[in-house]
Amino acid sequence: MEGLLYKARVDIVFAGHVHAYERFNRVYNQESDDCGPVHITIGDGGNREGLASKYKEPRPTISAFREASFGHGEFDVVNASYALWSWHRNDDDESVQSDLVWIKSLVSNPACNKLVI
Repeated sequence: MEGLLYKARVDIVFAGHVHAYERFNRVYNQESDDCGPVHITIGDGGNREGLASKYKEPRPTISAFREASFGHGEFDVVNASYALWSWHRNDDDESVQSDLVWIKSLVSNPACNKLVI
């Protein structure tokens, strides 16, 4: 599946089964890759089992941000080249923005459009 996502120049992958939040840098084959998708695990909306608080240690270099808190995300497609992703912790009585990243579309990166797999 990862090869298909990479070949299709997918910009972002959302997954949600793990009950926590983690955002990875652009990655392919377990390594940083400027032409790979950003992976976001956002399964922290709430559940009976509670949060998954154990992360792989030491933290992998491909992991940009992670936190075991309840929360929600907001994804804003600004234009054909950029989107804004933000994650908000909801553990307290108010929403607190804890992670923010601009995502540039791979279509606008000439180096990524020349790759052959």
